[in-house]
Amino acid sequence: MTAWEELLDEFRALGGTADNIRLGQGEYGRGLFPIDPAKPVAIHIPESLLVAVDDMVMKNGAPGVGPNAKVSERAKTWLDRYQREFAWGGGGADEIRKIFEMAGQLPEEIRNKLLTQFRCGLWFKEPSDELIANRFFNARTIDYGGRATVMPIVEMANHGSGGGYNLTGGVGLKGMFSGEIVAEYAQYDSYDYFLGWGFTTQRPLAFSVSLTGKIDSTLMEIDQMFDGTEAPPKVWIPKVDRTADKVKLPFLLIGHRNFPRVPKGIFYKTMRGAGFKGVEEAFDLIHHVNRLHFINLLIELDGIDLPMARTLRAMAHYQLRAMSFCYGVRAV
Repeated sequence: MTAWEELLDEFRALGGTADNIRLGQGEYGRGLFPIDPAKPVAIHIPESLLVAVDDMVMKNGAPGVGPNAKVSERAKTWLDRYQREFAWGGGGADEIRKIFEMAGQLPEEIRNKLLTQFRCGLWFKEPSDELIANRFFNARTIDYGGRATVMPIVEMANHGSGGGYNLTGGVGLKGMFSGEIVAEYAQYDSYDYFLGWGFTTQRPLAFSVSLTGKIDSTLMEIDQMFDGTEAPPKVWIPKVDRTADKVKLPFLLIGHRNFPRVPKGIFYKTMRGAGFKGVEEAFDLIHHVNRLHFINLLIELDGIDLPMARTLRAMAHYQLRAMSFCYGVRAV
């Protein structure tokens, strides 16, 4: 029996489900595959094996379950082994280090602009053990019960156009897969996928970058705090936070390939409901600033033939393409 099979046997003994899965190498590197593509795949992590990131600590150079986690000793032993042999120690940490190495190949001046001016994420900071661990967990957790939670085994499924996660009584993933087992990580845009996971993928939608401006004579702030937990289109409608001198949106949809008339409809309804009148010009200006942001990023990277520069150029093109699907207005 292999170490992987032993791990799955103990996982099942602890209440987990792991049907028809194996480790393998695919287009995206290490991932999960069905043993028999003609049969369904089912993975389920019970709540008794879910640990919040805040309750994880480093043990002998690898993440492990800390003393504050409310899991059994047997579960701790299994979770520690999983991190040591298959997650962090099985290539996960090296994947994160590789992204930092790719970023580090860029000239220092460009890295500083990517970090500050273009806000392309922590990948362009000098890597430390703490930062590598931070990025590792950020890419391998899920919001469960309002906390960022480690999801063993399920996190090995790479991103793709498969199903989403099941969050009933734990974390699960199931379905039929002719090839690699994949899951849609989140309803984010291409930019946010890069910020969170360090890779680029073409997405059908685009959200605004964080920015500050004015609507009528009131200060307006747009953030990138999108949780993606509800079903569309409700998930795309931001909750307005308005005070006497400022209005704040946690996020703003500015393009969608399948619903090109919805972004303006959401903004118009949201801001008119908050008492504003100059909504048409305000949205056009937001769209303009976002286009310039990614056009200027492309200009900055022009002529740099390095893997990270190619990734960023693809991300910018994907973002601009998704933004272009914004015309007309649909009532929401």
